[in-house]
Amino acid sequence: MTRRALLLVLVASAAGCAGAPVYAPPASAKSRAPYEAPPAGTHAIEVQIDARAATDLLAFLSRPQFRVDEAKALEDLPAVKLTLRDSARTPDVFERDLAAAFEEEARSAVFDFHAIRAARTRWEGLLSALPARQKDLARMAAERAAALLPGDRPVSTHLRVFLSFGVAGLADHLVVSMPDGSEAMIVDLSRALGDAAGESVDNQIERVARLIAGEAFRQSWRTYRAGSPNWTHHDSSLGQLEPLFQVVTELGPAALFHVDENFFPLSVWLKEPMKRTIADLNRTAERLVESEKELEERMALSAEIRRLDFGQRTAGPGGAFLSDGIIQNLGLDAFRTALAGGPKAFFLAYDQAQEKSRDLIPLSQVIRNRLKSSKFPVPGSR
Repeated sequence: MTRRALLLVLVASAAGCAGAPVYAPPASAKSRAPYEAPPAGTHAIEVQIDARAATDLLAFLSRPQFRVDEAKALEDLPAVKLTLRDSARTPDVFERDLAAAFEEEARSAVFDFHAIRAARTRWEGLLSALPARQKDLARMAAERAAALLPGDRPVSTHLRVFLSFGVAGLADHLVVSMPDGSEAMIVDLSRALGDAAGESVDNQIERVARLIAGEAFRQSWRTYRAGSPNWTHHDSSLGQLEPLFQVVTELGPAALFHVDENFFPLSVWLKEPMKRTIADLNRTAERLVESEKELEERMALSAEIRRLDFGQRTAGPGGAFLSDGIIQNLGLDAFRTALAGGPKAFFLAYDQAQEKSRDLIPLSQVIRNRLKSSKFPVPGSR
């Protein structure tokens, strides 16, 4: 999911809700974004920043004319190699698009370097400041990633991040496999900061830190779940709803990092567009229960729930709304405890939060009936 994907989904949903436009909230002096909180445990999240691709590409694009020998040298950069592999393109395509950046008119390209060259003075300020701020960037990303993790046991994660330009496609970042089997992140600065023109260097670094924190959290949260019996054991009490509960609880917390800090609480600033998303989640639950005796339909629904588009359209945004509802009404400690307890604990915590606040959108009766079989205590709730 791109950094702005969640908001784009929400705004698109709002466009279909008559009389419910979405307006950007005013900047708040005190952030209520949950990822700004201190972590609960002593997690060891290490973020390693490599900005060489961004620096070398900008230097190349700032030259008066294209030089093929220097273009070929750029192909040896790890970030460029990984980007080429991910895009399934050959080096000659990369060189062609680099050369096109020096032409007067922009044209269709796999790697859009023309826009970077045209706005190179904008990027010079950020990249000149980056060497002195690189450790701060890594620290901020790691701290934010740790903020939402349960604190009952430590999690260790190492994330290598490459800063670059001209990544193929529309995403503001890629997650790629390294030769050792680990996952690395490639951030396209021009897309990650596309709507940040005119902002200070500090604000731009904060934005990039949040983007990186989202991926660091995703990997750390996956590691946590892999070692938790509450996540690895089958919960028969959920019946047909188990795959839905799982994907929402897996994706929702990570989706919070895609939301600008000024949009919290989500139940205030994004409630209207979220009504359609939660309605979709509720209807999916109803369809799963209705398919109880239809094996083929149930299998098709389970496959649909695991598809990327369902995660981007419903599970991620819906799970983010549920997550923030728990945090704003029961507290961050209660949220972390719910995550540690597993998918059912997460939905039970939201149901309790919704009973406290009319600003939250109710879960369907089908979901609530399934939750009645047991209650989850939420220590530390306020």
